[in-house]
Amino acid sequence: MQILLYALTLISPIYSILYSARIQGTLMCRGKPEAFAELQLLTWRHFSENGIMAEGIYTDEYGRFDIYGYIDQYFRPAGRLWIWHECFEDVHAQKGQCKNWKEFKIPGEFVNRGKLPRVVWNMGSIHLDSEQGGDYLDKCKG
Repeated sequence: MQILLYALTLISPIYSILYSARIQGTLMCRGKPEAFAELQLLTWRHFSENGIMAEGIYTDEYGRFDIYGYIDQYFRPAGRLWIWHECFEDVHAQKGQCKNWKEFKIPGEFVNRGKLPRVVWNMGSIHLDSEQGGDYLDKCKG
């Protein structure tokens, strides 16, 4: 059994493939840009820790973003875009130090084989205050 595990450890890097994704868009909140929202590009894994493709990316002062990342793995990744923002449904609701967390599944046709993505997913304007579902409170401090 130990020999088999050792052999798999040596062989496994040989058969993995580089996959990449690039996503562009603009985050809006009540008609205004959602500046400096945090984004993360990752692969969703059911049986192990998620694979990070890109993190520490923020929208600019106009709410625009252009996020790119890649990962080395065996199968086509189930890509996700995670966004942490401060655009809440109820304008008057005080959420303290919390942020809203929203997840978007990346369609398979926008997950590219290779380190440099050939196809870019342009999401256009994402209206965080009117998107249907997918928001969760996260990153609460204090």
